Amino acid sequence: MTPTLKQLLHALALQRHRSFQKAAQTQNISQPAFSRSITSLETALGVQLFDRQSIGAVPTVFGEAILGHAETIAREAEELEREVHLLQGLETGTLSVALAVYPAELSGRRAVAELIAGYPDLRCKVQENDWQTVIDLVLGREAEIGLAEISVAAQDHRLEVDPVGSHELVLYCRSQHPLSGRTVVTDADLAEFPLALIRLPERLASVFPGKGEINPETGYFHPSIEIEDLSTAREIVLYSNAFSAATPMQIKPWLKRGELQVLPYSAPWLALNYGFIQLRGRMRSPAVEAFVNTVLRLEKDIGLRSQQLPEYART
Repeated sequence: MTPTLKQLLHALALQRHRSFQKAAQTQNISQPAFSRSITSLETALGVQLFDRQSIGAVPTVFGEAILGHAETIAREAEELEREVHLLQGLETGTLSVALAVYPAELSGRRAVAELIAGYPDLRCKVQENDWQTVIDLVLGREAEIGLAEISVAAQDHRLEVDPVGSHELVLYCRSQHPLSGRTVVTDADLAEFPLALIRLPERLASVFPGKGEINPETGYFHPSIEIEDLSTAREIVLYSNAFSAATPMQIKPWLKRGELQVLPYSAPWLALNYGFIQLRGRMRSPAVEAFVNTVLRLEKDIGLRSQQLPEYART
């Protein structure tokens, strides 16, 4: 007799919980029925998969080997079920995205909102985190697609990366900041003041000015004030001598009111480089395709509006 997928899932549940009672509860069946399922699986394979001990059910050598294959089969079955659901279309589909804070504010949130407006029955899960967490969520299959800084993701063979574009960043401070009114600001000037920002990837770690430190294990730069969303950074900058970085579009209202000002500092590396991140070879759902196309359209509009910014929003 060939083992069934349900039997393999039962065996994986028993491996995880080590208890027939707890494993049966997670599978929504009675303990006697669960025990019969495990016994039938062992009979079909001709080997004992678990030792029944006082400390619980412990996989045997045969069990360890077979459960490794069972986990692969279960994962592939889950992926097959997912792809079948994708064919149901956008109207009844789901969208699970992970957004890094900069692209979230520029185009990510707006893209999700437009999809919901057009398809109100679409189920969405939107997670907003720093760029490294976005990568982790995609790798862990907790998000179908990510929109984040791509320099680290591009080095991971498990991921596919599609660049969206590049946006100029500016450094900014409050209008009464000690550096306001300067015609030139140097790295040495900025080193005297706190930096309110997300942690930065290795490509920026050695060049970004301001107070902070590089993690010797990861190579990432941790600012002296590490934040998780840009509204927090703006608030801190408005009421302290900290400075931060943003695209001019993201601080335009505060610049127009004279509450913030752009620091006269520029560098070729001072730019956002983000894109779409997903598991290599994974089929995109209609909802993800629609999200990608909406982001690309919004990004094109952002590029055009950035070219028309007034002088106060430039370095």
